[in-house]
Amino acid sequence: MDLAETVRRRVRLVSGAGGEKRYLIHPLNGRFHAVDYDALDTLVRSLAARIDVGAIDYVVGFPEGGSIPAYAFGHAVGRPVILGSRLPIDEPDTITFEQSDAGLGTTHRLHGLKSGDRVLIVEDELTNGGMTVNAVRALRKAGIAIDQVVTLLAIEHPALWRRMAAEGLTLHVGVPLPPHYAPRPLDGETG
Repeated sequence: MDLAETVRRRVRLVSGAGGEKRYLIHPLNGRFHAVDYDALDTLVRSLAARIDVGAIDYVVGFPEGGSIPAYAFGHAVGRPVILGSRLPIDEPDTITFEQSDAGLGTTHRLHGLKSGDRVLIVEDELTNGGMTVNAVRALRKAGIAIDQVVTLLAIEHPALWRRMAAEGLTLHVGVPLPPHYAPRPLDGETG
């Protein structure tokens, strides 16, 4: 069995408190159980081989699930990592964007980037792509160059791919997941 199938078998879709939302649980981000370092490192190396590292200055990740994968990717390619924060710190040149469906604060903040920087977003999972698109738009508005997104897991659904293409993004996926893993409907989402 290949790594993608091994990881796919360890992904679960579970209901959140009160059954209102559903979430993916997997061994790649440390949120619900220990990180499988071998699987994470193997996926990261595979994804890193697809990227022109010379074209990026920073790897960007977002809490809470994207922090560990962003660090692993940045370490593998020798680029510094900048993590988003939900802390309301008033710093100059803060880049902000909203994640409307977040249950833990909706405003993300990025510090330490400047116009002309070139970044790559690394996510643990992409389900509908809404948060990533909002981040990309905010980064571009601040003069940050971004045209690629790396994700360990992504729902294999045309709506996600259309959303990324509409933003001019190349999406690099480690393990595609079948559409029934989507926590929320994907068609017609605007997020």
